[in-house]
Amino acid sequence: MKADIDRLLAERGLDAIVAMGGSHDPNVSYLMNGAAIHDGVIVVQRRGIAPVLCHGPMERGEAATTGLRTRNLGEYDLRRILEEEQGDRLRARVRMLRQVFADEGVRGRVVFYGQMDQGAAYALLRALDAASSDVDVVGDYDRNLIRDARRTKSGDEVRQIRRVSAACGRVVQRVRDYLSVRRREDGIVHTEDGRPLLIGNVRRMLRAWLLEEGLEDTGTIFAQGADAGLPHSRGDDSRPVRTSQAIIFDIFPRPVGGGYHTDITRTWCIGPAPAELRATYDVVLEAYRKATSALKVGGRCADYQRLVCDLFEQAGHPTPRTHSTTHVGYVHSLGHGVGLEVHEEPRISDFPGNDDALQPGMVFSIEPGLYYPNKQIGVRLEDTWRIDSSGRPENLTASSLELEI
Repeated sequence: MKADIDRLLAERGLDAIVAMGGSHDPNVSYLMNGAAIHDGVIVVQRRGIAPVLCHGPMERGEAATTGLRTRNLGEYDLRRILEEEQGDRLRARVRMLRQVFADEGVRGRVVFYGQMDQGAAYALLRALDAASSDVDVVGDYDRNLIRDARRTKSGDEVRQIRRVSAACGRVVQRVRDYLSVRRREDGIVHTEDGRPLLIGNVRRMLRAWLLEEGLEDTGTIFAQGADAGLPHSRGDDSRPVRTSQAIIFDIFPRPVGGGYHTDITRTWCIGPAPAELRATYDVVLEAYRKATSALKVGGRCADYQRLVCDLFEQAGHPTPRTHSTTHVGYVHSLGHGVGLEVHEEPRISDFPGNDDALQPGMVFSIEPGLYYPNKQIGVRLEDTWRIDSSGRPENLTASSLELEI
């Protein structure tokens, strides 16, 4: 949570954060309380001092809604600086940043964030470090400080995720209800006017239904048959929806314009499920139930992955533990944090160095799956969970786990 930032700065021997960019960057968006400012902001947070939002003159109205102290970058007369630097945009940018830092008292070890072309970021930070005797430019790689703060959610953040989850659940049910009443003939599902129902038709409808709920599609998976056996295949919009095949429906929307995600996956079969698909589904469902029933404060994330690997291996399926490069069977981790990004901390996975453990305030997915594209089988079940302030696990997803439609 944001309240952890000062502690994290102190633990890492850092004096300040500088984040540059706009609302498309989840770390910048987080620090500026979700303001809809696309680009050009500089958020400065010194240890022990509330953050300041530095913004362009055109953004002063939106900046004022954040509740942060603000600084209008127009006061620096950027055109004059650029003229004096003979049009050299890098030198002008470094000069303006140094002025901002001087005005805000930024000095010492300063860690930088923001999405930028890697070469441009390297050039900017290198030039800034060389020009600033009182600022030591610092970057972090694996344990990103802001992402570490984001791994636990405040009550307001959880309420936002809960609203998105409820709305998404209504859309999932709407898709299921629509498919359940369509005519089926010769293994193909048909539209109301008798034409084959295409995956693209389903995708267009669910996008419209998401918009009715105030949500936007961020890459929904609706994949059937062999495509369902490829975990991140989006599905082929030109193909008709078929009966008696596995359909993986993985949907992870957010509010229109940005905000907090949810993450839900269901596996469906329209009509009777073939025996091997049903057996595979039952194993995944058992893994899901075992993993979620074991959730508790202090539970090591790697242990949940091991629990699911135990179950799948006993059922005869390859896992990353028995076949580290496998492309079939269980091929991924058990889950991930959910928030401003659909994949964030913590990582419910077993890999060297992962010492993550569940804590109150964490919001995360649990998503076991099995994949056999050559058999036209793919099964994944996923809900978004949280650990509440009293340490109890709570499923934020309300949607049927039934296979057959």
